[in-house]
Amino acid sequence: MEILSFITQPLHLIIYLYTWVVIIGAVLSFLPIDQRHPLVEIVNRLTHPVFQFIRQKMPWVVISGMDLSPLVLLVGLHFIDGLLIFGPIIALLQAIQTIIFSYMILIIISALLSFIQIDPYNPIVSSINRLTEPTFRFVRQKLPFLIIGGIDLSPIVIIVGLNFLNGLISNIMIGL
Repeated sequence: MEILSFITQPLHLIIYLYTWVVIIGAVLSFLPIDQRHPLVEIVNRLTHPVFQFIRQKMPWVVISGMDLSPLVLLVGLHFIDGLLIFGPIIALLQAIQTIIFSYMILIIISALLSFIQIDPYNPIVSSINRLTEPTFRFVRQKLPFLIIGGIDLSPIVIIVGLNFLNGLISNIMIGL
């Protein structure tokens, strides 16, 4: 068991560090930043080949011009990390929880952006809206009473539903 831990701990650290590189690369892709800056070049060299590979193998990751390959890579890294530590079933459930948590963050950001006057054509704002608006629209159609005094409560309902789903998955993992 000690030998296995000796191998998995460095791999866990590498996956953790690369996860942060991927997050930084995804954020930098939205910013108007000089691509010749040495740190940007390093991040691009570490992430872009993997992003291109994901786009080649899974062309569906580009939705309405928005590239979701960083998210797919992050979920994949989280799955591999869980596989090393816990096993395949727990790793799969953790990857699903990662997707749920990421979407909850997008919903919270989208709800906060709706309260401030911001350019809807901003690439980040339009990307967030493209990912969250279909879910908001679905909930608004099924539960039209959620708009009270001009305030849309559908993000709260979605977050509660996703938290319930996340708790259900956690209970399944505890039972395994």
